[in-house]
Amino acid sequence: MAVDLNTNKADLYAAWQDVVSDKSDTNWAIFSYEPNSNILKVVGTGDGGLEEMIDDLNSGKIMYAYCKMEDPNTTLNKYVLINWQGEGAPVARKGLCVNHLRDITNLFHGAHITINARTEDDVEVSVIMDKLSKSTVSSFNFHEKPKPPLQTKPVGSVYKKIVPERDIDVSARDQFWEKTETEERARRERERKKVQEESSKLEKERVEREVRNRSVF
Repeated sequence: MAVDLNTNKADLYAAWQDVVSDKSDTNWAIFSYEPNSNILKVVGTGDGGLEEMIDDLNSGKIMYAYCKMEDPNTTLNKYVLINWQGEGAPVARKGLCVNHLRDITNLFHGAHITINARTEDDVEVSVIMDKLSKSTVSSFNFHEKPKPPLQTKPVGSVYKKIVPERDIDVSARDQFWEKTETEERARRERERKKVQEESSKLEKERVEREVRNRSVF
């Protein structure tokens, strides 16, 4: 059964928009289902970062979290989508909700990485920061203020000291971001295929269980 993103769409979108907005201090939002339904709702939001958000993840539920973090390599904001399938959540429910992830990802778009998690160990700050760091192609810091050129006296040589902050021109920077975007699109495509494979695997296992159960009776 499909996920219902329409009933609470205004609230869902507002919570997501609050996280991605530069004008808001909110840096995480958690979503889950209304009781005994596939209607997605906002569970909570906050401005205390990943550590605060983790405390609100329920081991007995299927939840989704969208979090804003600072990339340690670039000091740019990066966004993480967490697909939380608590260890205590019903197995049948887990199998059903796998099929919801694509629609949810499309609604809460813009995530640089998606993390499938079942326990708090999967969402440790150090683990997520490591994955976020590895998703970044370069460690150049384009937000850093350029340093003033070094004052050097002529020495009668053609040698010229290279100052990265000064010598990286606009063209090189554009090429860097173009390469980053290309690799990011490729990564998202791999992630999409991975989710599809997991979904197909769970569906196959479900069908096999049903066949076995019918043969018993």
